[in-house]
Amino acid sequence: MAAHNAGGSRLPAPVARDGGWAVIGGSANRLWERGCFGKPTNGGVVLTNTEVLNAHRLRGLPLPNPKWLEEIVEVQGDIFFECEVLDALRYPGEKVILKQNLSAVSAVVLDPKTWALRWSRSVQPKDDDPISEIRWFHASDTIDWKEILQWTSNVESGGRIAELLIVDDEHGVVTYRTSLHQPTGKFRNPFTEMENDERRLISKAWSLSKPTDNGYWIPSENMTWPLEGMGIELENGIWISNVEARIVSRVVNPTMPKPDGELGKLVAALSDLISRGLAIRSGFKYGTRWRGYSGAVGEDHAPWLIVPLDEAPLDWGEACLVARLAAGVNKNWLCAIPPQEIGGWRYLALERPPSDSRWANPKRH
Repeated sequence: MAAHNAGGSRLPAPVARDGGWAVIGGSANRLWERGCFGKPTNGGVVLTNTEVLNAHRLRGLPLPNPKWLEEIVEVQGDIFFECEVLDALRYPGEKVILKQNLSAVSAVVLDPKTWALRWSRSVQPKDDDPISEIRWFHASDTIDWKEILQWTSNVESGGRIAELLIVDDEHGVVTYRTSLHQPTGKFRNPFTEMENDERRLISKAWSLSKPTDNGYWIPSENMTWPLEGMGIELENGIWISNVEARIVSRVVNPTMPKPDGELGKLVAALSDLISRGLAIRSGFKYGTRWRGYSGAVGEDHAPWLIVPLDEAPLDWGEACLVARLAAGVNKNWLCAIPPQEIGGWRYLALERPPSDSRWANPKRH
């Protein structure tokens, strides 16, 4: 099979070896030393299919033969998309090593779903710990938020960044990060920290409540409403939503049965947020269920936009949209994930990274 040497590159054309493509010769070592392409072997490096195309684009590596790409596409349909991700990471000089090549630097992933590890361009992977673990997805891929939560938890347990690269149908790449947040505020937990006098006050006020569309109005003239995190002031009273009303009922009477179904899920999620000392308001204007304040509403902006798991985006295209919106108004977008076998509620953030870590492929199609 004749090699395809493009444009006078000093790199030799790859040849099939060890389930990959070997690039042999003194100049081939630069692929590893400067960019961590492939895995070192005697006299050179062994590249995956995608890394051959990536090195062809970024380093001028000749393709193995004129028909090579046509042949590879038939057996690896995602090669173009995966190559866009490598282009985005390696074009600015970041050191990226695919999971199957990590033995070359004695590194390991903290979760089996990780695709690659990233080091800063200024270090050598054999001498330093990686900065992040990376996964990539198509924008149209369905999201399993519980699985992403577990991956993020495992990655963060080792002090690494959980980094996601999303590729759209135009083959453009955008970068996001996931992280675990613990939203907390300054208000008391109404389920465990209310005085008996306050409970009686709430009980008396609740007995005067009037049903309205989507909630209840509680006349409260000359009364300080003790539940700082819930309700809005309205016409010398407090208006609360139907979901908040169920929480007020349980504050007054902790033995009150918990609702089930969709209402029960909302009550459970909101109850956890309120118990963390947050003030919660509607997130409608931001396209989400709730916005959360760490202090009194009006004193500062709401740091968090929160959506229950059942209302979270279904694919990465939708998720990127809500995360970008949250970043644009200086807020953190959180997915509220209910307790699993052990542990309590967990809050998974999808965030835009700092401007110096927004990896994007150099070529627009």
